[in-house]
Amino acid sequence: MKKKVLFIILGSCIFLLISAITTLSIIRSHIKLYLVDGNRVNVQVFTEYKDNGAILKLGKKKINSKKYKVKVTGKYDTNKTGMYKVDYDVKYHGKELHEVKIVSVYDDIAPELTLNLEKVSKDYCTKKYKQEIKYTAKDNYDGDITDKVVVKEEEDKITYTVTDTNKNTTSKEVQIDYGTKPSNKFSLKGQSKVYVVVNNDYNEQGATYTDGCGNKINKEIKISGSVDTKTLGTYTITYEVDGEKAITRTVVVREKPHKIIYLTFDDGPGANTKKVLAALDKYNVKATFFVTNQFGGGKYQYLIKEEHDKGHAVGVHTLTHVYKNGDPRNIYASVDAYISDFNAMNEIIKEQTGSYTKIFRFPGGSGNTVSKSSSIGVVTAIAEEMTKRGYVYFDWNLSSGDASSGKVTSEKIINNVLNHVDNCAYNCVILFHDYKSQTANAIEPIVKELVNRGYEFKTLSEDGPTVHAKIKN
Repeated sequence: MKKKVLFIILGSCIFLLISAITTLSIIRSHIKLYLVDGNRVNVQVFTEYKDNGAILKLGKKKINSKKYKVKVTGKYDTNKTGMYKVDYDVKYHGKELHEVKIVSVYDDIAPELTLNLEKVSKDYCTKKYKQEIKYTAKDNYDGDITDKVVVKEEEDKITYTVTDTNKNTTSKEVQIDYGTKPSNKFSLKGQSKVYVVVNNDYNEQGATYTDGCGNKINKEIKISGSVDTKTLGTYTITYEVDGEKAITRTVVVREKPHKIIYLTFDDGPGANTKKVLAALDKYNVKATFFVTNQFGGGKYQYLIKEEHDKGHAVGVHTLTHVYKNGDPRNIYASVDAYISDFNAMNEIIKEQTGSYTKIFRFPGGSGNTVSKSSSIGVVTAIAEEMTKRGYVYFDWNLSSGDASSGKVTSEKIINNVLNHVDNCAYNCVILFHDYKSQTANAIEPIVKELVNRGYEFKTLSEDGPTVHAKIKN
């Protein structure tokens, strides 16, 4: 009996052991390691990500993770884009469980591209832009990437494209506005009104026909009309291109005019004075130079001697040409200040020419009002004192306009003189400034035309006729 009971107990133990082993085997085969956030996580760069770890589950039942600690290896950096691997390992009753999580730190924010213009004007002829296009590019990840902007210019637009390190791209366009296409242009060579002294030759200078950009159009220009230079009168020359365009020139045949031209140049000598002298030499025309010492620290003084040696008249236009109130060199501060400056310039003239000059011109002319801010009545007082000392001042009755505010072209200077010379007095004193490059370029065509018109040229002198403006101070 006892032996039977022993066998029963032993059998039960063996059964229980087999059952336990079978149960453990079943549990081990069904235990799983779960990643709370899944096996792949996408994280925007510069944002915070907190890993929620891993847990053991048997079916739907969560197993106490404190007893079975999960080991985590691998790191990720949410401040730097890339793919990061994180491993999770745990042992459960001798079974090793392993899972891998991929943390993808990404950047999908496109760079910020800023342009100062949405439309830009472009010169139709020169193809040059009238405004400057400025741009900047900033990226949340790369920072300033302006140097990575790619510019592509097409006929009607400019495209600006920038791509950051993470392949995010931004593009913007600027439209190009060419404005209205300039029309074809008919232009006369020379003046629209030409004067010929009777029995002298008329030289036909012709005309040009160009597109709006100044490019010659190869079409024949038909010239009609004639000039009888033996008969006084007004004649018209017509220029046509295929009947589509026409322009005319007036030719006046007249007696030799009774007018004397005095070409006068202020403010020099300077860098462009030699070119002026060369143009005068070419036509054997003499002029008057009212000189200063304001350019090059005296390096142009030798040109005063050259002016004198070529037969031109030399007068004083002051040493410094400074008449700004408050400046210690201000020539209009007082009569003594003016005369002191005047004498210093006259000494330089004597050094270069061998003698003092008796003629001068006030900076700004005798009718200037700028001197009022320095001393009331100073110009009147200077004129009286200088006259007592035997000096003679000169103004002008025709200005070339070369000293006008803003940029004045050579063509404008030429037209200012040639279109108004007939309106000035018998003694026509014309004002120029020989230090200006536009003036230097305009002198030859002006002199050539005035010579063709039959005018006589003279230089100013202390015993000749004067032209005075009304003194206003």
